[in-house]
Amino acid sequence: MLRTMKSSGVIHLFALLHALVVLVCQWVGMDDALTLTIFTMTMTVILCLKKGMPIDIVAVMVIVVNVVGFVVGTLGAGVIRHLVDVEVTARILSTVLTTELLGWTLVLLSRLTYKKNRVEADLSRSDSKFRWTLVIVGVILVLRIGAAMLFSSPLYADTSVMEFAWKILSSSPALITYVCLSIICVRQLQRLSHSGHKLLVWLGYMVFVSVISAVGAWCFSITREGTITIAVELDTFLRYFIASILVETTICCIVILVGSIFSIRKAMQFERIRAAQAQYRYATLKQQVNPHFLFNSLNTLDGLVCEQRIGQASDYIHKLAHMYRYMLRCEDEALVPLREEIDFIKEYVALQKVRFANGFEVSYDVSDTAMRRMVVPCAVQLLVENAFKHNAVTADNPLRILISAADDCLIIENNVLPKYTRAASTGLGQKYIREHYHTLSAQDVAIESTAEHYRVVIPLL
Repeated sequence: MLRTMKSSGVIHLFALLHALVVLVCQWVGMDDALTLTIFTMTMTVILCLKKGMPIDIVAVMVIVVNVVGFVVGTLGAGVIRHLVDVEVTARILSTVLTTELLGWTLVLLSRLTYKKNRVEADLSRSDSKFRWTLVIVGVILVLRIGAAMLFSSPLYADTSVMEFAWKILSSSPALITYVCLSIICVRQLQRLSHSGHKLLVWLGYMVFVSVISAVGAWCFSITREGTITIAVELDTFLRYFIASILVETTICCIVILVGSIFSIRKAMQFERIRAAQAQYRYATLKQQVNPHFLFNSLNTLDGLVCEQRIGQASDYIHKLAHMYRYMLRCEDEALVPLREEIDFIKEYVALQKVRFANGFEVSYDVSDTAMRRMVVPCAVQLLVENAFKHNAVTADNPLRILISAADDCLIIENNVLPKYTRAASTGLGQKYIREHYHTLSAQDVAIESTAEHYRVVIPLL
């Protein structure tokens, strides 16, 4: 049932289970902390696996949710007790609200990480991943039980671990030091994880947390007598050491989580750019290497050869080769200088001049500064070719194309000269240009069409 249930259903189900656990435990007089922890961890694992998160992120989520759930639940219960007199009711409301808050926070994080997420993953899609997740959760649960036993030991008979944790968190120098060292450690160990040494990475985290916690506990527990003697009470050191482990582990997990979210979003952005580039390259290639273009080029070349205009035929072949060489060279380039694109357009225009000697005019009004800006390769040429494709080219009423730059934009405009037979158009070329520019720069391509003029404005990057 959980495999097919939506995330919202899972959250509501576990909120209800939490409420039942509190009610039953209060009725039989049993502590409900461990049972609530198990249900919270189970909900976290299910939500993470449904979103297809990697195992290390699942482990981090479980740890963070445990700590945050404990803190939020404790503070929430204290607030609700002021509003509701009945203890059981206050505790049920607190645990339900905490569960809902944690569940929807997990869903929000998954949506931020996987912005256009696929259909929720099947929990049984990877048996190996599921088994490793159970092992990790089991280890965390054992540590949680050990921590609960430790907190109920004589070491914390007259106080609580949260008091020492709050003292650490309320110390700005200690907190800043913990956060900065955690960021440095996480960055270094994540570089090691890319080489596949997962076990060494986890051992590195354990050693780092232990060493930093020991040093921090020693700093917090030292007492000076006079100006020389420095003493450390063992009980105080152990209390701060355990509290420091909790604080540092939580900080490390949050740093790992935030870093992973940014890394995944960056990777997704890179994949979107690659997909847009592939689509655009396909549209450009289809626009250039299509039967009409090849037919017209070969037909023009045949006419030059038949008329014994060998020099012009050779020049035509060289210009045609330059065009395809440029397209191949820019195949893996996201952007090219506008100057190179203009040179490419001039090659194309020279080919069209052989076919239409006096039927069109192409003029340029682009400054040297604008020439150094970047554009999507073949985009401007594709727009120029569209002008030839959709307009009549005659000597009596020439097609006039103007390419100009103004206000960080490049403008390609032409007069509208409708053909008697309208050319078929899918609009894919302009669609992919728009998507490509929006993916690269979040800027839009503007199109203005009237009965007399057609204008396209693309951003200069």
